[in-house]
Amino acid sequence: MTASRARGAAGNAALALVSLGLCLAALEIGYRVLDPFPYVDPREINQTEYGNLSRHDPVLGWSGVPGGAGEIVTWSSRVRVELNGLGHRDVEHAPGDARPALVFLGDSFAWGFEVATEAMLVSRLRSELPDRAIFNLSHRGWGTDQSLLAFEAWRREGPVERVVLLFSENDVADNASGLRHGKLKPHFAVEGNELALKGVPVPRMQAWDDPPPRRSPPPWPIPRGLARSHLVYDVLFRLSGDPRPAEHPAERGDDAALELTERLLARLARSARSRGGELLVAFVPSKREIEGEPGYAPYQARVAARCRGLGIDHVDLADALRGSWRRTYHRLDMHWNRVGHAVAAASLRDELVRRRRAAPGDEP
Repeated sequence: MTASRARGAAGNAALALVSLGLCLAALEIGYRVLDPFPYVDPREINQTEYGNLSRHDPVLGWSGVPGGAGEIVTWSSRVRVELNGLGHRDVEHAPGDARPALVFLGDSFAWGFEVATEAMLVSRLRSELPDRAIFNLSHRGWGTDQSLLAFEAWRREGPVERVVLLFSENDVADNASGLRHGKLKPHFAVEGNELALKGVPVPRMQAWDDPPPRRSPPPWPIPRGLARSHLVYDVLFRLSGDPRPAEHPAERGDDAALELTERLLARLARSARSRGGELLVAFVPSKREIEGEPGYAPYQARVAARCRGLGIDHVDLADALRGSWRRTYHRLDMHWNRVGHAVAAASLRDELVRRRRAAPGDEP
């Protein structure tokens, strides 16, 4: 081979390597912007968050630590969480705020599990609806019963426009049990024709004082440098047959649990109206529904039928989440990612504005 040919071959090889590098860099940037997939060492996972973010509560079972702060590491994310003086994942609200209030209740979806504070649904709505005071009274793992008790104990002067309950697939079953997520909780029973609160004060379990269990090492080693690449992690994840558990089928509860849930929703609607507001139930669809799992039947219809019978406004977020061209749930686990929160916030914003304009005496 002549010297000129050798130089030409070397130049072509260098050009190919540069082109390959640019393509890989573009793919890496695309992953990080459009579909982040960071690697998390299982030994770092600490999602129990006992002590610094959640505490035993004799009335609610568990609640947020006032002024609590800490980092939650899950299979999908590493998130800094800060709670306000009341233990809510919310801003500090100035006394005397005369703006009509939008009050959010619910479980981990409203609480913003696995997303940063600025990405949360309530945070996005706060910036998009500045003429409303937005309160987040939710907490991870709560059922409708705990949300009801939290709202009835909440004190604030000023008008309430809407109470928005984010309702998840497992809530019906949660409402019928005094033990969920390994923790004791309050629950209601129907006695005669009335709701009777049971299990209060909630006993403190030893689990609140025990350290979280240690995680196993990664199922296969990833060099530290490669672990920083979302692209490389995705390739290795797909090739490995990763053993992490998939989303378990959510318990839906029986007819008795559904009847109890209907009564809880009726009481929550009455409590909202006693403060001048209306209840809006926002159904959080299962990840299975959004990703089109064969044979999966959405849970929302039977709860929506009870809402209609009670005259309670409700909205299903499934169409909005399904209509997004980007992934709205984390690949691992069952919660919304930041895109899911953005899509849900936009859908709820439009729904709230539409209902406000449709209310008698309101200007269009």
